[in-house]
Amino acid sequence: MEDLTLLSTLVIYGLDELLCLPRILIRNNRLLKRVRISSCPKLRSLTSEFGNLASLTFLSIHWCEDLTLLSEEFENLTSLEVLEIGDCYGMKALRENLMGSLKSLQDLSIENCSSLETISFGFQPLTNVKHLSIMYCPNLAALPNNLENLSALLSLTVISCPLIEYLPEGIKNLKKLGGLEIRSCPRLKDLPEWLDCLASSLTTFTLSDCHRLKSLPVAMRRLTKLQQLTIQDCPDLQRRCQKDRGEDWWKVSHIRHRYIFTSEPRQSRNLA
Repeated sequence: MEDLTLLSTLVIYGLDELLCLPRILIRNNRLLKRVRISSCPKLRSLTSEFGNLASLTFLSIHWCEDLTLLSEEFENLTSLEVLEIGDCYGMKALRENLMGSLKSLQDLSIENCSSLETISFGFQPLTNVKHLSIMYCPNLAALPNNLENLSALLSLTVISCPLIEYLPEGIKNLKKLGGLEIRSCPRLKDLPEWLDCLASSLTTFTLSDCHRLKSLPVAMRRLTKLQQLTIQDCPDLQRRCQKDRGEDWWKVSHIRHRYIFTSEPRQSRNLA
């Protein structure tokens, strides 16, 4: 039998009756770097041994519907660089006592967690996180308040989070943020004037299917490094950004690449 303590990659898939990870797979495994857990619908917890994975750099958890929270042992995963959580319908929160300890984390993806209500990064800076994606979370009331603690963030993607009404002010302190993408957030009402705090870093900005946005802030004019602006399926913004005649045209005319269009069937894209 293979010595389990020498494993570098572990894949657990399609175990319909699994309630908890077997300790024998985790205990004393100092070399394990990558773990994928998928399609274990009755999995309720990982294991108290999980925090011993000192070398773990990649963790993906998908289609574990009964998993409601991640254990406190996550606090010891100081080498973890990539965390993917998807299709975990019972998970309601990612709490600061978990997230605040992942000092090496670089990529965080949270997708299709229909019960997720809150995400908190705590008050300790996570200085290595570069990419954050939050997608298809219909009960997420707001983006994390402490986004400013992700001081190295390069890209922020938010897709299909229909309860989100505003962008948290902490974003203005993300001095390295180069890409901002907001799609299918129908309650988003306004874009803040503090967007110009990103003038030294923001190069791409995408807005799609945010129907309540009525106009662009004057701050857009001061985003001098912005190279690409995409506005898709935002009727009022599309009208106001029409070349030479829209009320907001002067705010975006300096941007080199502008893609402003409606993605209706049989309708070609109109490039401003």
